[in-house]
Amino acid sequence: MSNNLAIMNSENGDLAQQPYFVPAASDLKRISPAELTSLLLSFRRPAIGFAENANEWQRRSVQAWHAVARAWENWQFPEAEVVLRRLQANTRMSLPVLRESIANHFREITADAINAWLDEVREARADEPDAMKYPSLVFVIASGNIPGAALQQVVQLSLLGIPTLVKSASAEPDFMPAVFSALAQQDAEVASRLMALSWPRENIAASDAVLALSPQVIALGDDGTMQQLHVKTGGTLMPFGDRFSAAIIHAKSARVQTLRKLVYDYLMFDGKGCLSPQVVTVIAEQWQEVEQLATHFAGILAEDSAKWPAGNWSASDHALIQQWRGEWQARRAAGENIVLYQPADTSWTVVAAEEFDLEQRIAFRAVRLLWVKSFDDVMLILKNYSTKIQALAVEIEDHEHAQLVLDLDEQEEVLGRIICEPGALQRPAFAWMAINKQWFELTYGVIC
Repeated sequence: MSNNLAIMNSENGDLAQQPYFVPAASDLKRISPAELTSLLLSFRRPAIGFAENANEWQRRSVQAWHAVARAWENWQFPEAEVVLRRLQANTRMSLPVLRESIANHFREITADAINAWLDEVREARADEPDAMKYPSLVFVIASGNIPGAALQQVVQLSLLGIPTLVKSASAEPDFMPAVFSALAQQDAEVASRLMALSWPRENIAASDAVLALSPQVIALGDDGTMQQLHVKTGGTLMPFGDRFSAAIIHAKSARVQTLRKLVYDYLMFDGKGCLSPQVVTVIAEQWQEVEQLATHFAGILAEDSAKWPAGNWSASDHALIQQWRGEWQARRAAGENIVLYQPADTSWTVVAAEEFDLEQRIAFRAVRLLWVKSFDDVMLILKNYSTKIQALAVEIEDHEHAQLVLDLDEQEEVLGRIICEPGALQRPAFAWMAINKQWFELTYGVIC
């Protein structure tokens, strides 16, 4: 192999010299460990980082990623409809929801935001004469619950010229190859340091072949997957395990516009992914205020589902929704304060209660409204789930917001949090990953 990466062409079966890797998922079901090792030995190389040639690399990569982001944000690239149909088949989400949800991935990837982030990293490294070297190979293990969950990590690694292999989940193998193909059309050299592959989880030998090269491992998935990987990787694993997002609102001051924005956060990706809210904590003096809020949420969900229709969910998905509903109905029958709105078609659900098990993950546009009587009660919940909360959408008083920021900052979580307005959960700022201590150390090369 030359310095350019060899690509297995799924259409003609030939090996061709290409600067990027865009195979069909089926091409790699039987890849041998030896073939994968050979491929990666050719692919691995010193990162560019902030070396002498970094300015030109960064100029080109910023330009290329900005162009790709605008193309994907507006779905204006030649393969857009083909990609959408593949993603729809993989995810069972409706086309309007997929278009909007994925566009959100790219809206904050702009030349200005990227350059601002690079400036921050450059400045931080300048103050650290012993700043760490960047790895010569990163292995990103992507989750399959939503397309593009690892996109911002991959873009930042690309800007630093770090060779990065993304193992896409078998459930969703098409997003990353399509993005890398679009990037290669903008700048083949920038794309040459990215590779997207997919092989079944059962092909343990293939994964072990990658790990044998001692890459920096970045993994997204559930906590069980993180535990298994930790055994194999030890200190080289950067885990992004089970996390969830939440919202905080005051019942008395909540406006219809705020509720509609929160509904938008629930509708994107059909409520899947760590940035989709799992619960709305409602600060209210009386239960009746929560009941009224549930009625408003149900009305807005019914209206907005026409614009963002539910996907063609599987029979097992519908059964799961009915199981959740059955649990809430049983609690109501037992005398608990439970308000439940549930259309027959399972396209959305609204439930209000005084207690929920926030370890239980829900999706499919199921809105849980949790009644709390004070802001102090909210803070207690946040602290109880401090290692799990990824992002918070807040519509609260200024002094409460200041206290929230202060308390979360003092906790110094390994995995930081986003605090944003309702409706913005699915569009985190480009630099938001810097609040993650491990990610900061990797990309900035500076030990916290």
